[in-house]
Amino acid sequence: MEIKAKFWIENKGEVVLGGGKTALLQTLGHLGSIQRAADEFGMSYRYAWGVIKKIEQRAGFKIVDTKLGGKDGGGAQLTPKGKAFVETTDTLFKDLQTIVEKRFRQRLRNHSSK
Repeated sequence: MEIKAKFWIENKGEVVLGGGKTALLQTLGHLGSIQRAADEFGMSYRYAWGVIKKIEQRAGFKIVDTKLGGKDGGGAQLTPKGKAFVETTDTLFKDLQTIVEKRFRQRLRNHSSK
């Protein structure tokens, strides 16, 4: 048996970042492309770009820098602040999941020993 939990960051009642959005931004950071990250998640470029713009609007700072195509090609990368935010949030979500799982196992053991 296992327990599942979802965590997200909100600002004024609107979701800024959760597990899926974090994964999208991490993938963008690894691949250097919004299009390639969108493809990995089976979404359109337009949808992924909309998600990123909402994250930035709700967070209140720029998370992704883009470079227009041309002979060298375009690309995208996380801003330094965006990268730190994504890494910190991802670590926090993982830590919270570990705490929830540990507490669940403890409670299960305590309940079954009664």
